[in-house]
Amino acid sequence: MEPATGPSSINVIHAVKFLVVAAFEPELVRFRELVRDKSAPPLVIEAIGVGVVDAAIGMTRCIARQAPTHAVLLGTCGAFEGRSLAIGDVVSGRTAQLACESVAELPPQLAAREELDVDLHDALVAAGAKSVQITNSVGITVRDVAPPDADVEHLESFAFARACAAHSVRAAIALGVANRVGSSGLAEWRQHHVEASLRAAEIAWAAIRTTTTTR
Repeated sequence: MEPATGPSSINVIHAVKFLVVAAFEPELVRFRELVRDKSAPPLVIEAIGVGVVDAAIGMTRCIARQAPTHAVLLGTCGAFEGRSLAIGDVVSGRTAQLACESVAELPPQLAAREELDVDLHDALVAAGAKSVQITNSVGITVRDVAPPDADVEHLESFAFARACAAHSVRAAIALGVANRVGSSGLAEWRQHHVEASLRAAEIAWAAIRTTTTTR
């Protein structure tokens, strides 16, 4: 018996539906420009809210409304000192963890850490992102400190990743480095966040197009 061709492969491609999100709308402006009037896979673009609590609620609601198969979080982040990252770089998370010392000693099955989708992560790296570990802090770190197990800080990554994991959505994160974490972080973020989010959107768009055309 000959293997099925044609319609079955088309169905596989159309089964992919991307949900592209960010904490707030300005971080989605460039991505909306890129997909406008172009051949794009089925996708929805939404803002989910700032901070770990609002992002968790917002992402869960987005998933319930849109039923995506894949999700990508866009935004900006701060790089910890001592990492090989510069302002303007784009990073893709291998994992997203919650920055909370009280859960540090939990067994692996209960640890506040989420693995992100390997294939989407690799697609982002192939498009120009750097592979990192992301820590999701509750607030912006204003001290000049660097944890041993994280490269960048972001306020919504763990909430996004946990919501995706809970609903079996394949997830990836693309962030532009807008500042160094610490006392000068907020001033640097204000200066660089627009360009950083623009670059993250461009790399995410390239990765999504590659992912959907090679399935």
